Order: sequence, then C-alpha cells, then structure tokens
Amino acid sequence: MRKFVLFWIFLFGFTSLHSQEQMISSPESKDRSRWDLVWRSAVLPGWGLLHAKEYRKGRFTMVITSILLISELKGHQEEVERKEEFENSRNLFIVYSNFYSQPDPGLVSLLANYQHSKQDDLDGVRSRNDLRLALLGAKYVLQLAYTYWRGIKWEEENSAGFDLNIRTYSQSDARDQVKDTFGLDLKYGFYF
Repeated sequence: MRKFVLFWIFLFGFTSLHSQEQMISSPESKDRSRWDLVWRSAVLPGWGLLHAKEYRKGRFTMVITSILLISELKGHQEEVERKEEFENSRNLFIVYSNFYSQPDPGLVSLLANYQHSKQDDLDGVRSRNDLRLALLGAKYVLQLAYTYWRGIKWEEENSAGFDLNIRTYSQSDARDQVKDTFGLDLKYGFYF
C-alpha cells in the first residue's frame, strides 16, 4: 500500500510539473473547448483543472479522490477479511454440530452467537463500503460538473449559446443632418 501512495504522490508532482512546462512552452490558443477539460477529468480527476491552469483546485481534487479511492480499497480488503472470518465461524458451527451426536446446548448457543456477531461485523463493513463507494461516485460526478462549469468560463468568447449584440448604425440625412441609431445582431454559436 505504501508503494501505491508513493506512486500517486510522484504522479501528482510529475503532472503538475508537466503542466507548468506546457504553460511556459505553449502559447495560448483560441480553440479552447470545455470538453477538453471534461474528458481529462473523466480519465484522471483533477487533470482537466490542471490543464485549465487551476493548479490548486486540480491538486486538491486529485488528493481527495486518492484518499477516497485508498479508503475504498482498504474497505474492500477489510470486507474480504470479515467474510473469511464469517465463513470460518459458520464452518466451526457446522463441524461441531456434525461431529457430536448430542452437542452441548450452551456451546451450541455460544457458537451460534459467535457466528451472528461475525455476520453483524460483515454487514457493518459492507454498509460502510457502500457509503465510501457512494461518496467516491458523488465526488467523481461533482468534479466533472465543476470542470464542465469551469470549462464554460475557460472557453471565453468561443462558448456556445446566444450572443446578443446591439449595434448602432448611423445614417445621415443630407437635409437636416439627423442620425438615426438602430440595429440588432443575434447570432448563435454551437461548439463542442
């Protein structure tokens, strides 16, 4: 597990350095797309924000996602251990019941209670894992939504939607030099 954490720390540092190098070497382009940020964040949460030069938010997103992912992996490992303990307690109860023709009722109830306590432990771990998975999924969806929203601002003038510009045209009349101002431009840009 320690190697996994060190790998993620190395990846975060490399990604941020790589993003800073790109910022220095590549000029700003006018062909920005919010989907460019979203697909990056879908592959690796936080990568889209790093691409949009939101370094602090991108790193924060990566760290929180990593913490939730590590928690989910530890919870899965704990569930496997609890499931094995429950299987062992059930097998112990079955072996004792089948080995003795007239088992001791006190020992049978003790083994049954032990089996039920292991079942309760397993159910508790499963419910915590469901909560961890729900938090990880909600965090993933929310970071995608935030990246999409941030991408709209990142696109600037290339964004899709209605663009209502009121222009003034001036017409001059030769007789009295009166200028009338009128005009309206309505355009719709549809970019993906």
